Amino acid sequence: MKTVLIRTLLPAVLTSTLSAGVYADEADLEDSLAMETIVVTAQKKIESVQEVGIAISAFSGAHLDILGVTDSTDIAKYSSGVSLSGSFAGQQQQFSIRGVTQNDFNDHVESPNAIYIDEGYVAMQQGQIFATFDLERVEILKGPQGTLFGRNATGGLVHFITKKPTQDAEGYFDFTSGSYDQARIEGAISGPISEAARFRVSFLSNDHEGYLNNKFPEETFVPDELIENLSNGARLDGSGSDLGADQTWALRSQISVDTSDDSQLNVTGFMTRSTQSTGPYQSTPVIAEVDEFARTLNTYRVDPDEVREFITPEGFEFDNGFDNDFDGIRPVPGGDFYGYIDPDGKDFNTSSDYSFDDSNTYETYGLNVNYQQEFGDITFFSISDFKHHDKFTVLDLEAGPQSQFTWFGEADIDSITQELRLAGQGDGYRWVSGFYYLNIQALSISGLSGLANGTVGGGFADFDQPRIADLDTSSYSVFGQMEYSLSDKVKLISGLRATYETKDYVFDVRYAGDNTDPLGWDQDALNASSQRPEGEYSDDTGDMLYTGKLQLDWQVNDNMLAWAGFNRGVKAGSFNSGDDTLPNDQVPYEKEVLHSYELGYKSSIFDGLARFNATLYYNDYRDYQASRWSGLGNIITNNDSSIKGLELDFMASPVNNLELMFNASFIDAEVKDLDLVGDRSILKDVRPTFSPETTLTAVARYTVEDVLDGYVTLQASTSYQSSIYSNLSNFDSTKFDSWTVTDARVRWTSNSEQWEVDFFVKNLFDERYNVIGFDLSTVCGCNEEAQGRPRWVGISARYLYF
Repeated sequence: MKTVLIRTLLPAVLTSTLSAGVYADEADLEDSLAMETIVVTAQKKIESVQEVGIAISAFSGAHLDILGVTDSTDIAKYSSGVSLSGSFAGQQQQFSIRGVTQNDFNDHVESPNAIYIDEGYVAMQQGQIFATFDLERVEILKGPQGTLFGRNATGGLVHFITKKPTQDAEGYFDFTSGSYDQARIEGAISGPISEAARFRVSFLSNDHEGYLNNKFPEETFVPDELIENLSNGARLDGSGSDLGADQTWALRSQISVDTSDDSQLNVTGFMTRSTQSTGPYQSTPVIAEVDEFARTLNTYRVDPDEVREFITPEGFEFDNGFDNDFDGIRPVPGGDFYGYIDPDGKDFNTSSDYSFDDSNTYETYGLNVNYQQEFGDITFFSISDFKHHDKFTVLDLEAGPQSQFTWFGEADIDSITQELRLAGQGDGYRWVSGFYYLNIQALSISGLSGLANGTVGGGFADFDQPRIADLDTSSYSVFGQMEYSLSDKVKLISGLRATYETKDYVFDVRYAGDNTDPLGWDQDALNASSQRPEGEYSDDTGDMLYTGKLQLDWQVNDNMLAWAGFNRGVKAGSFNSGDDTLPNDQVPYEKEVLHSYELGYKSSIFDGLARFNATLYYNDYRDYQASRWSGLGNIITNNDSSIKGLELDFMASPVNNLELMFNASFIDAEVKDLDLVGDRSILKDVRPTFSPETTLTAVARYTVEDVLDGYVTLQASTSYQSSIYSNLSNFDSTKFDSWTVTDARVRWTSNSEQWEVDFFVKNLFDERYNVIGFDLSTVCGCNEEAQGRPRWVGISARYLYF
């Protein structure tokens, strides 16, 4: 039975090489490898997750494999209080933690929820979604984490820790075949170079076709004139491709060297590249309600018999300024401004005039160097990290057959971090202190583009109004945290970080003409004049930021921990780039400050057969950086906010071979006095975007022994998410309905545990639900909306060498 239980949801078994910042030998870790212990390093030391007074969702590599996690964002549905936001129809996604989110997709803007890989900060939003492979574990820390982690995170953080080189030779190879011609190959090989040196090489390749069928339109849902345009070749060369295709490969190479009896050096190099289709959006007809000043007050999904283009006051005609033959009447009842009606709503048939299966590319490479040295009772750490991100993305703005606009985004981002840290302990106390440096150079370009004579640059569009944001960020901080035992059962934890952060920013909008590569411009030599009414914007700032922690932990008994704590999180102010007409005084926005008050409880019950954890929190958000989409741009403003929440986590093994997991989250969040129309004449309290009031997840696994010289595990998981808003305006048309998605998996494992074969179905009941959307009611009389993936069936086989 031992070999069966090792692969359960309840325990997590980790190797002795822990990369998150503690140097220890196998003897030190022996107790941490107990069957029911999940080891984490959330406080820069090795601890059982049940002994840490932080709300943490922790997953070992075995957990991730069992749950079928293949992308970084897959873990959201298994983590209470965690959901997802995003853009480009899900090709870019961000974590939303406890109602803290920000849906500004401009790439110079950092997320309020930080992502780390082996303690290296991921500065680019796109870096939050990536294929997961060969991971040791993942830790999701909820609430502000501004003391011990280098980048201030107001909402929380997600830390991915990769598997490290081993002294004994080992490896694995995994092949998956699935729906939409998916072929996924994953593997690793690890072993000794010498007595003091080890290596590990990991790789991944994943390829699948599009799942959104892009069909030639039929007369039943497209006017005759659009059919004529399309049949005459208005679609660009290569368009008509199904959407949602993805080709991804990744490589990671590591060397670990014992530089002395008391020191170790780990060096990791990595590279990944994804080539994806044009963003798989669909079009949904909507109608805007405007007042006599042409300000949008609300938007609605249109009824099948709706013929108005706008809801306006009596006697008032509104022209949106775009060439769409505005006459106040929709060409087709229930359609958009051009007469298009998606043939099947949330189902997976659409008709886009601008679609390619390989138009969007994302590339990341970097180097991580981690050195650890023991000096008696004190350990020194040096973590150096470099990452480079590149992206090129384009999508069909109105997501239909009309040749209107495309929307593009390009980014070139470099980040460098250096952390120097000391850690030690004495009789009744532990301490950590250090210095942290971060530099981010981010060039982000996005905006409208128009189609030039059908084909340009192999089918891509001219970039007519590129919004250029060039931001150089430097951050310097010193930090420290102390744990002091007030008694055998009570511990005081206090921490403080002081950060000085500078930003140097240039923002402009320039006419590109026939140039299809804004990143290739010589910006200094460019003769094009600014298209902004107030000309090029430039500014530089410098701010002192303070974050801290004060907490009491009470170890009630060996099986119960309770805590009460206060955390202060801060995210520096920055600059807008989403609106080309934005006045200069609205380009900058201020820092946000989150004061979080938390009560927590962790317990092991029923003689160790179950765990029950609960956390109650209240967040007082001051000058929350609220991001709202309006018209054809995004703008961030500072608004106060409050968030109240409860999280529950339960895991149990009530009988032999049966494991159960359940989590729930309840969030009551409000953003106060949102300026709905831009002049503060209409203020509205709203829910933050992509923050469901309720999420629930249940997982059940049952193991049947003695099947074909092995054992079979049957698994089912169900996740529920209540309704969300895709836009901070909380307009009616941006509200997405609740959804429930069920996955199933059957695994056979050989008795030697060298072979595994899985049959899996994701989205078993083929649920149709929206996940991401943008309000374009005044542009095309439609919204862009992206759906969660349809049913996905596959089979995989894995061979482990050890």
